[in-house]
Amino acid sequence: MKKALLFPFTVLALNSAFAQITITDVDMPVSGDTLRYSFANITGTSFSAADSGVSKTWDFSSLVSIGQNVDTFKKASAVNISYALTISPTAYGYKVADSFPGLSSAIPITINNVYTFFNKKTSPSRYVAEGFAAVISGIPTPANYSDEDEWYYFPLTYTRTDSSTFSLKFFIPSLFSVKQAGYRKTRADGWGTIKTPYFTTPVNCLRVRSEIVEVDSFEVTTIKVGIPRTTVEYKFLVNGEHYPAVWVTATKIGSTETVSNIRYRDNYKTTGAVITTAKSGFQFIKAYPNPLENSGVLTIAIPQSFGHYAVEIFDIKGRLLQQSFDSNTIIVSDLAKGQYLLRVSSGAETGISVFTK
Repeated sequence: MKKALLFPFTVLALNSAFAQITITDVDMPVSGDTLRYSFANITGTSFSAADSGVSKTWDFSSLVSIGQNVDTFKKASAVNISYALTISPTAYGYKVADSFPGLSSAIPITINNVYTFFNKKTSPSRYVAEGFAAVISGIPTPANYSDEDEWYYFPLTYTRTDSSTFSLKFFIPSLFSVKQAGYRKTRADGWGTIKTPYFTTPVNCLRVRSEIVEVDSFEVTTIKVGIPRTTVEYKFLVNGEHYPAVWVTATKIGSTETVSNIRYRDNYKTTGAVITTAKSGFQFIKAYPNPLENSGVLTIAIPQSFGHYAVEIFDIKGRLLQQSFDSNTIIVSDLAKGQYLLRVSSGAETGISVFTK
């Protein structure tokens, strides 16, 4: 009798190892969360965008941390009461960056304590980014999404596909403005188990692919341009965790996806620098010498969190003049005298700078 029962129990154990899970709003971050993760060394790391489907086994246990960060989620009212009044009394979010480095070289203001705020909505159930806020030259300044960015709709199960638009404009009159508008298409394209340096025993997960197509419109000093970009994110979601087990970000140019960033849920590491630069959205970066004067070489201060990145130079009409990859020095001797916009893209992160020749 015991032998007869062995086979059914074995089958049950195998099925539980590859259980198809459902992600709901309870698996999203909440106010009070302190979520630590590592940035992985992407050199030599194997990731296949095509590795989707059912009953998959994803093994990321060989990821190596090159730095860590912590997202501490706070209610908007706990950050500044004006944020709660302008965005939402139920909004909560984390600090994207302490400041925008290199800003003073572009415009005469300071931007500090930059936050992105989220919320859980109903009818339908979804998790959205709904606001942005920062302290600008000492003044707390919130901004609402005019069209919220829906990250997920629930219940999220294998093969579910959703599309939504978003629009956010943030501006300081007469100085600068940034508008990000586009659409996000999300599909749960795989399920199985995942293993990482944090999840040393494989756990059930759902792989979610999001393709974000947007236009970044910048108006800084005399330059006003709209620049398209496409980012692809792969998130491996686990029940009970409020952060992806693994989060892969890629820059998409044409049909080619280039992985720029891999991060994963992790414990505290005694080694490795803590990265505090922006993890999404935009930031101002330093490019020098500025003005170029007689120099034909521009050097860019690439943020530490950028992995693979694309460097683009645009004129004041928004025309792409130069493009290069993974190099912080570019030859600009062929450019005519005038002002230019520099954009550095690394997945969901964008750095901009204005320089003069």
